[in-house]
Amino acid sequence: MDNIRKQFPELANIDKRIWNKVYEEIHFYHLTATYILLDLQQSYEACWRIHMTKRCAQMLLKYESKTITELYETGMLGHSVYSHILELIEKKSLKLEFYRVSMVKGYLTAIENPFDLLPLFRSLPNLEKTRWQMIMKANHRWFQPDQILLEKDQRVSTAYLITRGIVECKIDTMPIYYRLGNIVGIDALFSQDFLAHDTYRVSGGLLEAYCIDGILLNQFLKDENLAPSIYREIALHVLSNNYETRLKLNRLQLRLLVHKRAKFYWNESDILIQLKENQRLFILAGYVTHLFNGQNNKYESIQLQIFDTEAEILLNSSTVAYSWTDEDEDFSIKDTNPTVHFPLQTYDLLSNDLLYPGYLSQVTQFPKRQRSESLLDDGIHSSDV
Repeated sequence: MDNIRKQFPELANIDKRIWNKVYEEIHFYHLTATYILLDLQQSYEACWRIHMTKRCAQMLLKYESKTITELYETGMLGHSVYSHILELIEKKSLKLEFYRVSMVKGYLTAIENPFDLLPLFRSLPNLEKTRWQMIMKANHRWFQPDQILLEKDQRVSTAYLITRGIVECKIDTMPIYYRLGNIVGIDALFSQDFLAHDTYRVSGGLLEAYCIDGILLNQFLKDENLAPSIYREIALHVLSNNYETRLKLNRLQLRLLVHKRAKFYWNESDILIQLKENQRLFILAGYVTHLFNGQNNKYESIQLQIFDTEAEILLNSSTVAYSWTDEDEDFSIKDTNPTVHFPLQTYDLLSNDLLYPGYLSQVTQFPKRQRSESLLDDGIHSSDV
């Protein structure tokens, strides 16, 4: 954008507010593209490795062409040798771009098991993981591009745990994307007080997911190893879909808040907690009791409470809740990072040059040589090249 403004000075007259909107939109689309690329990298590791090998080969051919041209310009290569090498590079470049790339012999050819990709089950002991894999197997489904999963304002009887692919939800024309590990529709499945927040459809290509009904959701919530992660996913969807405006945090910031800053209360029996002034308490399930001036005020789920003064809150065995402070929200705003959604170490290494290097699509014009004599014989055989 800065380069565009330098090259076209007449654009300096455009209102700064409009420029800021353009910047914001560019940032959003860049973030979305990054999400999709990282999803492909994590969900289809073998395919990604082949694709990146292909791109690296294209880059090497590109720089080989440049080096050969420089040698020709200095007179170190004869014209016919230069033409022949350049033709070979052209053919290889076009073949890499337009022909099917095959797997190297002896390399793993099977696509990764979708169950193994899910962070939800990754840390479980092997026996538990095997048990859940058998349970989930019957719920595995494929969905076609643009297929609608959930209709806006409809009751939800099935949520979808994504393993591969992208699910899109448009709110006020602004698309929101869900990917590996997200469970779309889980808030409305968990509580009958909610309907589908919007229409959710498969975006781009095929979607691979596990269908979650009420029975399976209850099994998740009764499992001590899985329940915290499932409650966190439910909390994130409820907060994003119902309290985003009130909290003035976007979805990425809310994810960071719930994952890294908020305190989680679950399976607590008659525990008294102290909340500071303006501290938030999000009650996801059960109820809590607010002890105030000798009175007991009961707060039922699902709701978000912000207390004006310090408060004593009594939890019980039915309570599932989160609490956080102003400082936690400030941290989430300042430290927003896409890798909380895509926990991959390669995020900072991605670049357009790496993903889409240029390649030669037509025979290059012969450059002018700096000197006419050749240090190599023009009659060199192709087998020597």
